[in-house]
Amino acid sequence: MIRHLILDWAGTLADDRALTLAATNDTLAHFGAPPVDEDTYRREFTLPVERFYHRFIGDLPRETIDAVFFRRFAARMARAELFADVPALLHLCRLRGVALSICSSVPTEILDTLLEQLGLRGFFRHIGGGAADKIPVLRQIVAQAPFRPDETLYVGDTPHDLEAAHAAEVIAGAALYGYATEERLQALRPDHAFAEVRDLIDLIDREHLLASERRVIATVGGLLVASSGEMLLIRTAKWSGLWGLPGGKIHYGETMLDAYRREISEETGIRVEHADWLCVQDCIESPEFLEPRHFLLINYVSRVSGRPQPRKNYESTDIGWYSPAQVASMDLNQPTRAAVTLAAQLGYVPVS
Repeated sequence: MIRHLILDWAGTLADDRALTLAATNDTLAHFGAPPVDEDTYRREFTLPVERFYHRFIGDLPRETIDAVFFRRFAARMARAELFADVPALLHLCRLRGVALSICSSVPTEILDTLLEQLGLRGFFRHIGGGAADKIPVLRQIVAQAPFRPDETLYVGDTPHDLEAAHAAEVIAGAALYGYATEERLQALRPDHAFAEVRDLIDLIDREHLLASERRVIATVGGLLVASSGEMLLIRTAKWSGLWGLPGGKIHYGETMLDAYRREISEETGIRVEHADWLCVQDCIESPEFLEPRHFLLINYVSRVSGRPQPRKNYESTDIGWYSPAQVASMDLNQPTRAAVTLAAQLGYVPVS
């Protein structure tokens, strides 16, 4: 469940792309460079800002660029407007008990002025402004908050925002309606992509519904077996630090097999095509799971050519390939132990 929502400001909460582009062109003009059009800005703008400005004005220090840019930006900030559904999002988070923070390259003093001007200051527990490089700032916000990384969603509208979310090992959300193009953002593998603020509102509401209503949740996942006979396992905080199988919830309108392939790709970085049915398990308020839930665990098994290098996402603290002998002595959650035992009985993995 999302308990902490961290938001970028410009292009995510504030509909200020035109103002920022104007301040950018003022800055370029200050250093003797021609202006850029909006398409170029959306294709190329990135943080830290010197990476964007380099090809136009050469190797100037970030501080020199920022001094000019934010002076021009501050002159326009009184015209900054929020995206239409932002007030609804903030009020919903307050109602649902979701903590809110900001991580932005906009200096804190400018953010404070804007938040006071818009009547929003009381919504946010932490304001991380002046984040020229958002990676250390986001990590600090996450470390100081009383929420696990897998309960934390950071939403931003530039590739650097997604890089920061991945580096902080939190849920990465892409605001497709902001500064950067959808193509650039999707290339960074966001965990969620929002075409509009309303999509983020819908996600918060769905998460709250799953957490608050007593309903059965269908999930899909499975056992990946390498050519060596090793099995891919992940360790997650939501299973009390025990080892388990990659997997997750089935989306509405998604087949079980499509959901399996998507979840395996998202959680391990490995793409699977072939899958054999393994089993379905009831998991009703397991004491091993951190929160009371009733899951239907639908499991497949896939043989994987070679031993591809997995990558973990925000849900896992460890991931790796393990031999049957190693797996036999690992702290597995009970459903995973049952699935591995069945897979061995069916001949998918060697008996340890």
